[in-house]
Amino acid sequence: MHTGLILVLLLGAMVMPADGPAESAGLEPAGTRVLADFTPDSLRWFTVLDGVMGGRSSGDFELRDGCMDFRGVLNTNGGGFSSVRSADRAMDLTSFRGLRLRVRADGRTYSVRVRQAGLRGGVTYRASFGTRLSAPGDAQRPGPWQTVWIPFTALTPQWRGRKLELPPLDPSKVIGLGITMSDGVDGPFRIELDEIAAYGRFQLEELKDERPALVVVGPSADHPSVLAWRDGYGLAAQALEREGLVLVQAVARGSSFVGERALAEDEVCQVRTSLGMGPGDVGVRLILRGGARVFQPTLPVDMASILEAAQAGGGSPGSGGSGGAD
Repeated sequence: MHTGLILVLLLGAMVMPADGPAESAGLEPAGTRVLADFTPDSLRWFTVLDGVMGGRSSGDFELRDGCMDFRGVLNTNGGGFSSVRSADRAMDLTSFRGLRLRVRADGRTYSVRVRQAGLRGGVTYRASFGTRLSAPGDAQRPGPWQTVWIPFTALTPQWRGRKLELPPLDPSKVIGLGITMSDGVDGPFRIELDEIAAYGRFQLEELKDERPALVVVGPSADHPSVLAWRDGYGLAAQALEREGLVLVQAVARGSSFVGERALAEDEVCQVRTSLGMGPGDVGVRLILRGGARVFQPTLPVDMASILEAAQAGGGSPGSGGSGGAD
């Protein structure tokens, strides 16, 4: 009974486990570092096309108003790729967890590429991400702006589309970034990028004064209470997102996330610890903008009261109750 609702939550563009939620725009994790804002062109971008291997794809970019507009035509009769890449520059990202891109595009699938110092022959680390469509088949009309979260752990070493048996990316050795179109579909493409940033470790405290959060904790992603609250959020997502309320799922087994950003195991532990919960506990908290934490009963789900409390910015919605184990 939950499958259709969960699919609604999956329509984000993030590279993350398969039961992630709808996008939560505006989320700013602690320790963010902007790597490229395209004004000025500090990374010295350039294009590399499949003509280097006999292909016929085209591609070019323009920098304007703090954005990069990369467009072209993919031709799979040959190499089948078009890319824009930065010049090499050392950027030690040791303390960060992944890349955050702000993009709008044409509904096609792109990939982000990361170059690591010491690797030769065009070897890069890559991860694909989908984009949202505004007008079917019209690459001249990009879709809505969206935030793409790509953890470093999602990047795999590749050479000419082939995955390689190499160690994971070393964030301390990152020297270059890029965007590639190589989805195997002939035709025009267009993607605009507003920013590329590195994001750090998530902590609940960073949401204070920024936006409210609905935090659902449980032993697994398929626990009945966790499913019920995730489904309830999916049904009311449009109204809840108007209030800026982000869904946080922190579970011991299965996918954990905050908005569209996946949470690593240590981040899940931090969320549980900050709420005084263990790996086997089930609980729901509404965290208001001012930082107040409101207990919610694990069941039944009452999104109307959640919305009312988020709008008010304080107080206890509904009947309150304990978020202990059930």
